[in-house]
Amino acid sequence: MMWDKKILKMLGLSDVSIELLRSMSTAKSLSHVAKETGIPRTSVAFTLKELLERKLVNQVKFGKRYRYIALTQQQFVLELQNIIDEVTIATETKKGARIKTAKENEFIIHVGPKEIIPTFARIASLNKNERIKAIQHHRSYLDQIHKLTPEQFRSFNKSIIDNHLVVDGILNEGAYDSYEKEITSDPQRYKESTKTLEGRMADYTVFPNDRFNYDSEIWIFKDTTLIINWHEDVAIEIINKNMTGFMREMFEYVKAGGKKVDHNKMIREVLKGINA
Repeated sequence: MMWDKKILKMLGLSDVSIELLRSMSTAKSLSHVAKETGIPRTSVAFTLKELLERKLVNQVKFGKRYRYIALTQQQFVLELQNIIDEVTIATETKKGARIKTAKENEFIIHVGPKEIIPTFARIASLNKNERIKAIQHHRSYLDQIHKLTPEQFRSFNKSIIDNHLVVDGILNEGAYDSYEKEITSDPQRYKESTKTLEGRMADYTVFPNDRFNYDSEIWIFKDTTLIINWHEDVAIEIINKNMTGFMREMFEYVKAGGKKVDHNKMIREVLKGINA
């Protein structure tokens, strides 16, 4: 266990606790930990109970027996972020409902760009270097570019680029024409924002304009789905493997009937047309 000394100091852990965490970088029985560290078994049991209560160690069942494994520093930081999010949701105004149906299942409603954009950034940071899926009709894009300030729009797309996400995206056939038309209507306002759509690691497919003809868009991550409706300024965060798996299969079904396009090339063509 290679934890930063500042975090260990903040947690106020004893030398025995730190020694046990280091020993449990892999799953081990209580007896194994006692033998490896040379700490008496009773002391190990007492300290281990405290570490379990503080959720710094997980208990894993192997057959009829239990083994114990310490959280990595990254896991601890993520758990801490979840707690911060819960406190923020409980104390801030304009927060929507947070429904937890099980330990691993949660549904959260976010209201307004000031909630939606940080939520997207948080989820993106938890899925660094992953391939994510997105379904978006140009109607959603138009709502997004109208509702958000240029800084907010850039911030949203920056989360994708900064976290090295590969966007497996589906757009409607008329999306790029719509982008160009919108930029032409007010180049000073929209051109710089649209530039941020270029530079994504992207694999895009287009579908007929009459399909998914809604104001909402869907972003599918590893275990989380985020449905955003910019027109209503609301998003639903779904933390549920079963429902996210269903969304992923639905995505693949739609993609199979689409046509591949080079997204970055298409955006460059849109911007080139404006410059001409």
